Amino acid sequence: MTTGFFNLYKPRKFNHRFIYYDPKKEALKERQKLSTNGISGNEYRHSLHHGSFREEADRLKRNKSKELRRSNIEVIIILGILLLLVYFLFLL
Repeated sequence: MTTGFFNLYKPRKFNHRFIYYDPKKEALKERQKLSTNGISGNEYRHSLHHGSFREEADRLKRNKSKELRRSNIEVIIILGILLLLVYFLFLL
């Protein structure tokens, strides 16, 4: 009973083997793709650079704050219209 308690089950690991994989053909396709984009293999430039994550996070934060400000202004305008309607309907 105690040996089964300490012997924990370990699931099988995923082991996928590619059946139709040709490294030469894949390298050729990659070179063709780079040549059609106008970039040679030596001039590869990645799109990520130092600080790009921070820039995107700041941009998203600014957009979120603009949307929140716009939403608040819309709520204030709607409340103002409702108050004017109540004033003119019930007090006059």
